[in-house]
Amino acid sequence: MQECFDPIVAKSGRDLIPVMVYGRNISGQEFGGIYCVVLMAGPIVVSAGLLRVFGREVAELPLVATSRQHQGKGYFRALFFCIEELLLSLGVELLVLPAAEEAESIWTKKLGFRKMSDERYSQYSRDIQLTIFKGTSMLEKELQC
Repeated sequence: MQECFDPIVAKSGRDLIPVMVYGRNISGQEFGGIYCVVLMAGPIVVSAGLLRVFGREVAELPLVATSRQHQGKGYFRALFFCIEELLLSLGVELLVLPAAEEAESIWTKKLGFRKMSDERYSQYSRDIQLTIFKGTSMLEKELQC
């Protein structure tokens, strides 16, 4: 993950990526219950994502990354398909994620997400602590068989 992202720095000055990967808590943000899902080609991790399931209603995918030398080869699409299948098998209805502006069109045009309304985001934020980063928009996708 750290190879693919600049540090995501909390107010404390600590990089959030390892905090999230290891499911720790920091500065009032809880990252427990996050699972790291990986796609391997032989012994090499080529694509990875952080996934957290909040019961049957919603799951979030706050970070995804594909190593630079493996980008553009369909690895992330394969990983994402597996994530969707897993969530469907668990009966999860909605997948949400924070998308950087430059990546938003990939999520919406290629992977079927739409921008979450402010009202809906507020509704979810009252019940669960969704992960959002500065400069991102919350996207959502209804999961259907």
